[in-house]
Amino acid sequence: MNIKSLLPYDRYTLTTRLNEGEVRRRLEANVAPPKKPFSLLVQRYGLKKNMTDKPYVGVVVGPRFEIARVINYKNSFLPVTKGEMSNFLGQTEIKVKSSPHLAVMIFSGVWLFMVLVGCVAVLGASINDGFEPVMLIPFGMFVFGCLLFTIPYKLEAKKTKRFLAELLEAEEVKEG
Repeated sequence: MNIKSLLPYDRYTLTTRLNEGEVRRRLEANVAPPKKPFSLLVQRYGLKKNMTDKPYVGVVVGPRFEIARVINYKNSFLPVTKGEMSNFLGQTEIKVKSSPHLAVMIFSGVWLFMVLVGCVAVLGASINDGFEPVMLIPFGMFVFGCLLFTIPYKLEAKKTKRFLAELLEAEEVKEG
């Protein structure tokens, strides 16, 4: 396991025998346009599954797309999935990047940084004043925060990756 697998960010490449036009048509058939100017943050909290019969909301423009899954519950860590299609050796290659919304990433980073500062302060205090079990709280908060920010994202990102692979009859290209 590497550190990249623990971050709320994914980058992968899918290849399919479908041509770029067919890939675009399949995506458009499964992606509802946003109700307002494209804001996945608004869609994450406002659009419920029964308001659209399509599993995703977003935009497909030319060889690019930006989508988010339509859900019946709230998940601030819902991935925003961006992709770009290109022809490569007679196949269509889809390069995909996925991460939580930028506002969620900023909040998570600031929160974890503040907790990390608390950990350093507690570490300094324990050197000067001796160890107390209560001093483990900031470290527990840091671990909890990391898990809180990563697990919900990874669960949703896995669903989107599986959906794209099945919809586009694609396979993931293993980078190595």
